[in-house]
Amino acid sequence: MPRISHLLWATALIFTGSASVSGMPSQASSTPDISFSVFFDPGTAALSKEGQEIISVAAKRFVATHSRHSAARLLLTCETDNRESASLSNERINAVGQQLARHGIQRKYVSTVGPPNIQADPPSLREWQHRRVSISIHENSAIARL
Repeated sequence: MPRISHLLWATALIFTGSASVSGMPSQASSTPDISFSVFFDPGTAALSKEGQEIISVAAKRFVATHSRHSAARLLLTCETDNRESASLSNERINAVGQQLARHGIQRKYVSTVGPPNIQADPPSLREWQHRRVSISIHENSAIARL
């Protein structure tokens, strides 16, 4: 099987939050205002250089968002395939959380969702999508505490 390029592994997915007709963010939306994905190689919780760069960008974006919206929070979620353990998923979330802390993000602003979302899809070229931690920035702290 060919090795997937580092660019593909380092892809950061950015989603804009939903907005009302007036252009103001909807108050009860569970859609993150912005989301980043950090991908991992099979069987490891080690952050790649690209993963560290994505976390750096996410941390900077959170600081900017938090300066405008003091209720902003980060939500970390993990996806794994059915061949990897929940403990490995927890190690990945911890690795991302520790890297965020290195960038000055206090733990009180970070929530995690567990257990990991386990994807039982058959092996494919898209299986790399199931080895990731998503970092979502929510301007509404109630959403990030779900």
